[in-house]
Amino acid sequence: MQTLFEYMIKLTAVYAAAWLFYWLLLSRLTSYKSNRFYLLTAGLFAFIIPLLRLDYFVTPQTISTSGIINNVPSIPVNAFAYMPDESNSPVPVVLITLFISGMIVCLLHFIMQLISFRKTTANAVLIYATDNIKLYNLDIDIMPFSFGRNIYVNRNRHTPAELSDIIQHEMVHAQQSHTADVIIAEFICMLNWYNPFAWLMKIAVKQNLEFLADDTVLKKGANKKSYQYLLLKVTGYSPVNIASSFKISSLKQRIYMMNKTRTSQRHLLKMLFVLPLIAFMMLAFRNDGQMHIANTPNNKDETFMLSELTYNIQDANISQLITNTQDKSLLQSGRSFTIATIKSERDRLKLLLEKNGYNHINSHAITFLIDSTFDNNRCAIEINIDLKRKELSLHNSKLNNTVADKTKDKNFAGVPLFKQS
Repeated sequence: MQTLFEYMIKLTAVYAAAWLFYWLLLSRLTSYKSNRFYLLTAGLFAFIIPLLRLDYFVTPQTISTSGIINNVPSIPVNAFAYMPDESNSPVPVVLITLFISGMIVCLLHFIMQLISFRKTTANAVLIYATDNIKLYNLDIDIMPFSFGRNIYVNRNRHTPAELSDIIQHEMVHAQQSHTADVIIAEFICMLNWYNPFAWLMKIAVKQNLEFLADDTVLKKGANKKSYQYLLLKVTGYSPVNIASSFKISSLKQRIYMMNKTRTSQRHLLKMLFVLPLIAFMMLAFRNDGQMHIANTPNNKDETFMLSELTYNIQDANISQLITNTQDKSLLQSGRSFTIATIKSERDRLKLLLEKNGYNHINSHAITFLIDSTFDNNRCAIEINIDLKRKELSLHNSKLNNTVADKTKDKNFAGVPLFKQS
């Protein structure tokens, strides 16, 4: 449960960054095709970024010693995503129910739009077909629109010259499959109905598609003033929001973009700034526990490779809590660690228990056994976490004292840890 809400918080932050990046750097550019690619890619890739972990690309030791990484503030998602004990509180169930209900409402609204579209176009009459694109006439008071490869107009409400510009506009939508972009944006909003930046991204997608269609029509030779006057003149209702209507977007903004000086190709280099933005988001989403190692005096200890991590937890609720947050553990099988890493993991687990109300435990709350082999060194350490005594004890048998002097911390000093195998 906690992991899900952490993911939702991170996803909201990614969409906020993606939309702000578009609004500040790209929205005023006339490179509409590039903007279309950015909006669609950002909308989909945003689901992946929160799942990327910094230590997939950078070793924990580099994270610990890098001044650049440590100077980037981390987003404290754990503080916002804290959930009460599921066995004692209805809050998680209520929030999950609310989240699912919101998606169901959005899905039902989408289905109702499809039904409305089918009813509106049921009596459409085919008047022209070419290149798998069909033009239909509807004898009702509608605004010209397109959906998929189909275009719908009321030819009795427009002059032949007006129809020519209108059909060219809608042909752009049909030929370039703009309906796919709109439907993808709709589904993104279904999954992020609680996220205002996802809705802003959907508005940006629709608006940019209109800019692109307008720009294409003007490039084909349409008179700019006549075309802009046509935008002001066309009236009627749009049957569904998922269709590309001739007058769906802000007229003032569309006319402004038509009159704007063409953007130089060198401005497309602004797109490259999205790469450091992604890197910054990954740094901000790093686990705070990873940074504890940097401030530990023993961070230059010998490195070992963790082969197995075993827990012994008597309390079922604590066991479930540890399982739910296992992806946050600083000790992962197949990865390297030092004594400082163990100490940081101990502190992380103690803080996790305290945040969840486990402040007075008479016996050891968590015992975990570390088994490691690396360069013929073997480490087998048993760590007991006792919140009442606030101390860490290590138990091991028949282990060599040759490296004991490396551990000067009071919780490790004098304890034999390693032996040559």
